[in-house]
Parts: sequence; structure tokens; C-alpha cells
Amino acid sequence: MNRKDTNSNYKLELDRNLYRSIKKMDRASMEGLLNDVFENGRKKGNEEGGSNIDNSAIDLHELEKDIKAIKGVGEKRAEEIMNLVVKHLGISDL
Repeated sequence: MNRKDTNSNYKLELDRNLYRSIKKMDRASMEGLLNDVFENGRKKGNEEGGSNIDNSAIDLHELEKDIKAIKGVGEKRAEEIMNLVVKHLGISDL
């Protein structure tokens, strides 16, 4: 399996030998190969983009204000939504 890295674009090259071995693979072998390719892509994405959210980029008070401005969303529902947002962002307090 050849990999070319051009201009930070990750490319997996399917050479003739890999192609032939894929054609002969059973289901379990193919799943293993696909899982390896997926994991390599996931790791590369985490390295390049990072997996952490910058919580400082989100103004929670403005978000709450915008949620409350939605027709049909009252104080109680907005509070429930904000609690979920805070929970998923991993923030301990507003």
C-alpha cells in the first residue's frame, strides 16, 4: 500500500499488488483492511484538525439569546437546551 503526501493531502494509492490481494480477501480480511484505513484517516484528521473544541469561541450568552428568539421556545425550553449544550461542551458553569 503506497501513500503519497502532496500539499498535506493524504492519498492512498492502490497499486497492482494491493489490488490483487484485495480481490482474494475474505470478509474478515477486508474488514481488517478497511478498519486500518479508517483508523489511519481518523488519526490523521485528529492530528491536523485536533479533536478539542475551543469553548472560548462560543459565546453562550449570545447562543442562549438566539435560542430564546426562536418562535415557540420559551424560557424553560431555552434553559433545557442550554443545559444540554453546556453538558456536551464539558463546561462546569455558565
